[in-house]
Amino acid sequence: MSIANQDPAAAVAADCIRQVVARHTLNQHELTRPSVGIILGSGLGSAADCLVQSDGLFIPYSEIHGMPCPHVTGHAGKLVLGEIHGLSVAMLQGRVHSYEGHSLGDILFGIRVLRQLGIQTLVVTNAAGGICHTFTPGSLMLIRSHIRPLGSRFPEFSSLTSFLGDSDPPVRNEKLWSCKLRTLAKSLATSLTICDGVYAMMPGPCYETAAEIRMLQLMGADAVGMSTIPEAIYAASWGIEVLGVSCITNVAAGLSTNLLSHAEVTATASSIETEFQQWLWNLLQRLAEDQTAHSSLTTGDAHDLGGLR
Repeated sequence: MSIANQDPAAAVAADCIRQVVARHTLNQHELTRPSVGIILGSGLGSAADCLVQSDGLFIPYSEIHGMPCPHVTGHAGKLVLGEIHGLSVAMLQGRVHSYEGHSLGDILFGIRVLRQLGIQTLVVTNAAGGICHTFTPGSLMLIRSHIRPLGSRFPEFSSLTSFLGDSDPPVRNEKLWSCKLRTLAKSLATSLTICDGVYAMMPGPCYETAAEIRMLQLMGADAVGMSTIPEAIYAASWGIEVLGVSCITNVAAGLSTNLLSHAEVTATASSIETEFQQWLWNLLQRLAEDQTAHSSLTTGDAHDLGGLR
């Protein structure tokens, strides 16, 4: 079965994107065959704006057939296509959430479309509350494992299996929270504090209570947010290598005297937008170098095989 037949709704959206790109640029093939997809969470969308300023092309979600539009501050609702260090990239500037009333199919729609466009690597980001006592607002946590949302608060999560591919189950899938990508990300020079940890997803829209945070601490969570896990599991099940990045925007409930607000979340994320964009560009540069090296190695192998005939 072809990739389009596996998910016709996302295939239609991908065709819509190709048509829009064809009307705006001659560089259609490169823009509509991205190798890296990036989902930008609350307050982190400025990286997509930088790509637009570097001759990237943006398409509002409202112009993509079937694409759900977010209505939360810090989620602009744009697809941005372009090249960074010679690497073809597709950025989703914002996502929709279950607490907005969206189905699981809607929550996954963006990554479903990126898969139709052909991405091989996904960098999925979010804003999260820090549970680990050593985490400070403005730092980045690379996700090494996750805790799924409690079934009674997000019952539709159980239907995720109907969207998944034929790869190993998520608990054994090496593509999910890729150790290789985390090692690469931690090796980059940056002024940001980089750590890794366990991400817990809660459905929202209310922030967690102090009692829920104590429960998550006992379960081994280092940070908590309201997204990311469905997209990451979906991508890995279809063979896409996944790097998860949480921007720690606040100390979780009950661990400080501060009142939590979405304004604080987006303000903290925005305060590191320059450093985050530079870190992300450096990551993409390394991925581009690895891709070039792999291509050269493959070409060399082909020449060697040709000489044996």
